[in-house]
Amino acid sequence: MSFGWKLDVSAEEALIKISGEIDFTGTPALREELHKFIEISSGEVRVDLSELEYLDSSGLASLIELRRMLTLKDRTVVIISVTEQVDKLLHLTQVKSLFGME
Repeated sequence: MSFGWKLDVSAEEALIKISGEIDFTGTPALREELHKFIEISSGEVRVDLSELEYLDSSGLASLIELRRMLTLKDRTVVIISVTEQVDKLLHLTQVKSLFGME
């Protein structure tokens, strides 16, 4: 099933790259994939959103959930790159600092 987004992961590098568009129709599958990634990776997780064209509040909630789950395992998450649209959302919702951005 296609949700309009693509997830590329590297457990060895603890890197997640999300591209395309994330809205409420695709977030359940995204959350499932993020849960799987947590189990196969270790250390700080880096998230690359440089090719993510659209992110709505449900997608943002998935990223915040990722952070919460990693925190429970004494791990951290940082967003290393974003598009302009995603940057605006993170700024408006004042969550940039949660992901090591400023």
